[in-house]
Amino acid sequence: MEEIKSAGFDILNKQLSPFMQFENQHRVRFYGPHLTYFKYRRLVHHIFGDSINLLFLSSAYKEQKFRLWSVLDITNYKEYKVEQPQYDLNVAMTQIKNISETEAVNYIKFTKIKETCPIISYLYNDQTFIRLSPFYIDVISKDSSVIEWIKREFEREYAQDFDNDEVITEEEWYGE
Repeated sequence: MEEIKSAGFDILNKQLSPFMQFENQHRVRFYGPHLTYFKYRRLVHHIFGDSINLLFLSSAYKEQKFRLWSVLDITNYKEYKVEQPQYDLNVAMTQIKNISETEAVNYIKFTKIKETCPIISYLYNDQTFIRLSPFYIDVISKDSSVIEWIKREFEREYAQDFDNDEVITEEEWYGE
């Protein structure tokens, strides 16, 4: 089984939200619409610099007009078939390597305004990832100073009501 790891977490094969599987000093959550384009840009720049990859759930978007090419210059991609035994299905995930900071910010903006966009997406590098979903934007990092900076710089925007949630593993969640 292939893996794509970021912050020591296999973002390709895990199904449970990674946010619930990390301690508070390694995670921060935003409600989707609470950041502006310029704040996304600042966040992406601080976290990634020029080392950004994208992974998204692509199964349902082959037939729809997602028009990803309108925000990304797609030159280096790979598709993975991922088995999800808890749900008895297989899905396709697509990885695009080495996207620019501008493309990453435009992708976030694009997914927030489009109705036909991937349900789950990850912008990531080795140390940190941003997980985009319809309701939340989660940032997970091995480097706790990244999370400290985000919580200080975006104190009014981040969802502080999740700071006290307990950590649970995927095995505990599924009763394995």
